[in-house]
This record gives sequence, C-alpha cells and structure tokens, in this order.
Amino acid sequence: MRILLITDLYPIENSGEPQTIKNFAKKWQELGHIVDVIRPNFLLNTVIRKKKIFPNKTYNEDGITIYNVNCITPFFFDVKNKLPKDFQIGNYNLVISHMPSGAMFAMKLIGKIAGIPYVASVHASDLQVLTKPLYQFLFAPALRKAYKRADAISARSVMLSEKIKQLSPFAVNKTFIAPSGIDKNIVEPAEYFEQKASETNRPFIIATTAKLIKRKNIDIIIKALKKLKDDNVVLRIMGDGKERKNLENLVKKLNLGEKVIFEGYLPNNEVLLKLRLSDMFILLSTGETFGMAYLEAASRANIVVATKNDGIDGLIKDGENGFTCEPDETKLAELIDKVMEMPRDEVRKILFAQRDFLLENDNDIAGKKYLDDIARVCGL
Repeated sequence: MRILLITDLYPIENSGEPQTIKNFAKKWQELGHIVDVIRPNFLLNTVIRKKKIFPNKTYNEDGITIYNVNCITPFFFDVKNKLPKDFQIGNYNLVISHMPSGAMFAMKLIGKIAGIPYVASVHASDLQVLTKPLYQFLFAPALRKAYKRADAISARSVMLSEKIKQLSPFAVNKTFIAPSGIDKNIVEPAEYFEQKASETNRPFIIATTAKLIKRKNIDIIIKALKKLKDDNVVLRIMGDGKERKNLENLVKKLNLGEKVIFEGYLPNNEVLLKLRLSDMFILLSTGETFGMAYLEAASRANIVVATKNDGIDGLIKDGENGFTCEPDETKLAELIDKVMEMPRDEVRKILFAQRDFLLENDNDIAGKKYLDDIARVCGL
C-alpha cells in the first residue's frame, strides 16, 4: 500500500518536532508500505511557534519522501501548484492527516475524489479550532468538512476521542484511538522496577519535565509541596520557558528554595537519566494531545500522575497503572501524601502495571495497530 501522510508535525533535519508521527511512518515502512509525507508549513504559524523555516522543496530521509510546502495561507490557493509537477494524488491508496493544518490541506488536495480512503487524526489543537471564537470563525468550517469527508477519524487519546464525538456529529461512528507508543529499548528491566518498588527514599523525589508555560501548571506542583504532611520532598523541574521567572519567584515566596531545583533545558537522554533517580513524575498540564513525557517517566519506574480528563487519562487508569488528578494543589498534595504512605507491595503493583502497559504499547505495536484499526473502520 502507498500511504500519503500530511502533517506539519513531521520532523526534517532534526527540526525539533516530536518524533511520534515519524515513528508511525517508520513502522508502516517496516511493514512493507511506501510512505510519502507532505509537510504543509504555514509561515505565520511557523514564526509564531518560533520554528525553523525550511526551503520549499523535496527532502528524503530514511527512505521517506517529504514534500515541504511553505504557504502564506492554508486555504486560498490550489495546493497542487505547490507540489512537484509529477505528483499525483491518484498514486496513493490511503491519505492520513494530522493536525488541523494537515486536515485542511488534505481537503484541498483530495476534496471529494472517490476511491481514496482518508483518515483525519485529531489532536488537542483540533479542539481549539472547534471551540475558540477566532478559530471557529476562520477555520472550523473547513475542519468540519474534513471530518465529514473522512472515512475514519483517529483520536490521539481516549480523552480526545470522547471530546471530538461531543463536538462533531461526523466523528461519532467512525472514530478510533491511535495513541503513541514508546521505544521498548528505553524501558528499564524488571530488576530495576523491583529495586525501585522496594526502596523507601527520603527525600522523596518528584520530577516534572515540560516547557515552562502557563498551561503546564507547574505552579500547582510547587504550591502542593507547601501542603504536604511529610515535607521531606524534593521537586526537580526539567525544562525552560517564559514562566520560569514567575515560578522561581513563587518558590521564594513560599520559602521552598531548598526543595525545588530548576534543572533548565536538558536533552532527552539527560532527562531519561535523571528520571531514574526520581520516585514520582507529575504533570498536570491541560490541553494535551497525549504526553510522551508520561511514558518516558514510567519507563524509568516513576509512579506517574497525569491530568484527570485530559491528555493520557484513559490509558493511565487511576490507581491501577498510575494516578490522575485535577489541577488543584490541595488534591495533589493529598495524592502525594497517599503515595508516600503506600505499602511497598502496592507501589510494586502500580509500577509493574505501568511497565506492562509500556511493553504492550511500544512503537511497533502502536504503529501496526494504527493501520489495523484504519483497515477495520474503513473496510480495507
């Protein structure tokens, strides 16, 4: 099968986009399919997001052809004119889009052409387009057309599946869940999980890693420290961003200077090393598509706390393979106290449930399941 993937989330030349979509493409390639990518790069959005602008040309990485298409606007031109003259949409057996820009580009490219199955993947940004007033006016009609045209809709998490069904009638009967997997090679061996389960560390080390912006709610974790019954806790914050100064001021205000360590930006391999040393990972961000950070923390035998009714909730099941919590400092403090007081056999049960979940949802399994679900829903 020849697959066309349309998304601005596909990285080229280490451009900084997440590797998750590329991991899907690589797995499909391993399964014997030909995968090409169109990367619709809308310049205003690129500047706002401070991303690198690449030339409008064709790239080839890992045997995958990537058409980088720079556009001033996503809607008011014939997208075919931006592609090489020998490009033919009829050569593809399946078109998959990710992100609103990918869906709208796909609709301009394939429209109502019969015989080409089309799958629209829903991210958190799709919900923003459908609900925020400015986006609703400018882009929501085009996005709804994409959902209507789609033969299937892949939601990147359980929560997104539920929310898109509430927002769009076209999603109700043709939506499936397509979560990311993890590289099974980074999952620590069972012996390490056993070791972490048997330890009773003091200080108890909490880790979080995120871009330091408001919706990540790092301030809630800091405020929760002040409410703990057992204050022998250290918080390590990995990441940087425009909220860092405000967070540092909050730490000073609460007299938590010895309990909060700002690590700054760290490469992913260093993040993984530091996660080996922590006991719990907390990220109560809102508006998340999925959250690979949770999987990476779980791979290092951290008890994971995710946001209730957001992101990875539904895959992380409260009290079974981690915990979920509302972005509320009092509720979070109560949860941290609960985990710190848990018997070691209960800690072991949760840690190994997390490990089982990771190994049952690695990159290979997630990539194959994605195509299997498309075939099931689309009748391929």
